[in-house]
Amino acid sequence: MIKKLVDDINPDLYCYDTGLTFAKDQAMNILDQVTKDESFFRERQNYNKGRNVKELIKKIGKEKTLELMRRRKQYEDLYPGQQPIFFRQYFLDNKLGEDLLKAVPEWLKINSTEPDPMLQVSDSGDLLPTHKGHFRKCSLFMLLKSDGQETCWYRKTQDFEIIDELRIPDLDKIEKVVSVVMEPFRWYMFNHYEWHSVHKFNQGSQRISIGIDYNSIFSDQLLSLIKANS
Repeated sequence: MIKKLVDDINPDLYCYDTGLTFAKDQAMNILDQVTKDESFFRERQNYNKGRNVKELIKKIGKEKTLELMRRRKQYEDLYPGQQPIFFRQYFLDNKLGEDLLKAVPEWLKINSTEPDPMLQVSDSGDLLPTHKGHFRKCSLFMLLKSDGQETCWYRKTQDFEIIDELRIPDLDKIEKVVSVVMEPFRWYMFNHYEWHSVHKFNQGSQRISIGIDYNSIFSDQLLSLIKANS
């Protein structure tokens, strides 16, 4: 279910249930494999997890590092006692990924490298704090396993610096605009360019998803493509 929380936005630009039905068998094969042996997939780390403060200071300086720590503290104050989940991203550059891409309609293949398939596994915590994509702007996103987690999107109410090394917002300068509880094995248009978070992880629950990612187009462009071909 997709909930619009403010009047003056189009929720479809944040998350859209496409109704597309391709690749469900291929998605099930990926789920079977990751459940059996997650190490089968090659890990993808194209982001900074920000766990080493000294390394952050070396890269971005003390002032920006302190600002990131202040923003982290905002989240700790807003959700006391809740711990960030661990998430692992993987390339789908094996036969399972090839089979997935073969099932993607040709009109969704905008160039030789897009869409780019990936796998994500999240567990061992309470929430995925608010963040935004480093490279991918949008994707077609499918949950393979979930426990009713809630994904939320936000918009800026005031300008603030995006510190690219570790993308954490100033919570005083954003507002929640869309809330979604996605259903497994449905393709959603997912806006990674805007700030978003994931909540309501239950103890021991796991969230597994696949995405076919786009780095060169935004959600409005992908949405137009979907609506023109659906």
